[in-house]
Amino acid sequence: MADKKHFVPDTLAILPVRDTVLFPGAVLPLTVGRESSLALVNSLSGDDKLLGVVAQLDPRIEDPAAADLHKVGTLAKVHKTVKMPNGNVVVFLEGLQRIRINELLSLRPFLRAAVASEPDFTGEKDANSRPCNATRKTFSATL
Repeated sequence: MADKKHFVPDTLAILPVRDTVLFPGAVLPLTVGRESSLALVNSLSGDDKLLGVVAQLDPRIEDPAAADLHKVGTLAKVHKTVKMPNGNVVVFLEGLQRIRINELLSLRPFLRAAVASEPDFTGEKDANSRPCNATRKTFSATL
């Protein structure tokens, strides 16, 4: 969980990922090969290369739309990109904080969405209300 809150722009380029989740505070090397994802990476400029990283619901979908993505993702900063001989690019991302996709604004040349900061889920403070404890109580009652 990231301790520091970062400025979240109103709109962000969205990088859909398959079978991967980027968490706040984590660093992830990610291979990018889709045409739209390569266009996104190539469009980033300046010192703060920010984008949203959002997991796809079904990794088999080649061109995901709003219904194909999770609604919560991660604001990420691109630290480095390395072009590979096969045309793919390896992007080194740092997860900064959670974001929520409010609305998908465009699909081409890459996904762009209206986003907002999403608070970290910390769970209940009361130990008796935690799901694990509730399950234990239910199991004990059945014995």
